[in-house]
Order: sequence, then C-alpha cells, then structure tokens
Amino acid sequence: MPPESRPRATGPLPFGAVPFDAVPFDAVSFDGDDTLWDFAAAFAPAIAHAADLLGAELGGPPVEVDWLQRIREEVAADLPGATLPELRRAAFAEAVRRRAPGRPELADRMFLAFMAARARSTRLFPEVAEVVAALAARMPLALTTNGNAELSWTGLDPYFSAVVRAVDCGRSKPDPAIYLITAERLGVEPARILHVGDHPVEDVDGALAAGFQARLIDRTGRTPGALTSLAELLSR
Repeated sequence: MPPESRPRATGPLPFGAVPFDAVPFDAVSFDGDDTLWDFAAAFAPAIAHAADLLGAELGGPPVEVDWLQRIREEVAADLPGATLPELRRAAFAEAVRRRAPGRPELADRMFLAFMAARARSTRLFPEVAEVVAALAARMPLALTTNGNAELSWTGLDPYFSAVVRAVDCGRSKPDPAIYLITAERLGVEPARILHVGDHPVEDVDGALAAGFQARLIDRTGRTPGALTSLAELLSR
C-alpha cells in the first residue's frame, strides 16, 4: 500500500523519534537473520536437534553437529546459487546417504525437525518489536531475505506488507532483482525505500545496486557508521 494511504500516527514517539515527514524514505525493507532476530541462538538448538534425531534413528554413535556442518559446506561448494533452504535439505540428504543409505526419508524428517526447533527458538532482538510497530504505523515494511524463517514465528507478520524470500522468488541477495521485486510488491519507488541488514555485500551493495537506500546494522559497534540498534531508525 502506498505510504500516503496509510494512517499517520499521532502523539509521542518512542526512542525520541522525529516525525517521519522529515526523513527521506517512504518504506523500509529489512533483512531477517541477525537483523530482526538472533540467528545463531535459534540455529544452535535446531541443528543439534536434527543431529540427535539422526543419531537416535540409527541407534549407533551420536551424530556430531560439526560433521553435519562440514557436509553442508561440501554441498554448498557443489551447488553454487542454491538457496539456503535448498542447501540445508541437500546437506541432510547427503548425511543420510552416508550414514543410512537405505533410508532417504530421514532427510525430510531431519529438515522438518530442524525447522520446528528454529521456530521454537527464534527470538527478536530487544528493540525490534517496538521499532517495527512504530515504523509500520507510518509506512509499509518488507522482509527481503535469503533465509527461510517465517515472520509468524516472531509475531511480526501483521506489520509487514510484503515478504520476499529467495526460496520463493528464485533470486538471492545481493542480486538487485530480489530488491526490485520488493519495490514492486511495496508499490514504492526503489529510491524511496531504505533496506537495513547485517551483511555489507548482500544487504548494502545489493540494495544500492537496485537503487535502494541502505544501512548496515552491526550490533557489536565495530563498524564505523553502521547502526548498532534499529531504534536509531526512529531518531533520523
């Protein structure tokens, strides 16, 4: 929905925000992993759960997470251009082929268990819910991601006008095409969209190449000029 047709919020804004008429963008696109939520905190229990499932099914020695991750890297080298979900599925299939060649169905069970554990473990960074709600009251928001997480895991889905995932559209960041799909779905000119993400190439170079504005977020504070919190979006 174009921003001018969305209701304008009134009253004081959180984090000392300025009115949005004073900032040069009409929509915001966000990356997901390590921008809105902590990927590592959800991934660690999820991959451990998948390893435990395979080990329990085989009834032998435990399956090591490091072994699963090495297979994932091998598979990634053989499948350039594959999406992250495709790589994870292929890695589980290869792990099952090596440990239980007669039971290919285990790969699907591992993937489903992995995703279910990620859903249970995904947590937003502390400021995200309030920032997203404040922004969504003033302009359309999009999720533009190479990952496979679902906004519904976090409760943010009502605030987003568009979700563009590489696995669904066949384009992956930093390809500018995925950003242009986001712009089309938002109904906003690329130059009036700000994309925010944690990866300097996928989220900054890719967005800029599509004609977007872009800001890097680095919560460690080690990157000069980068956002350290999404709350900073409400004070510019």
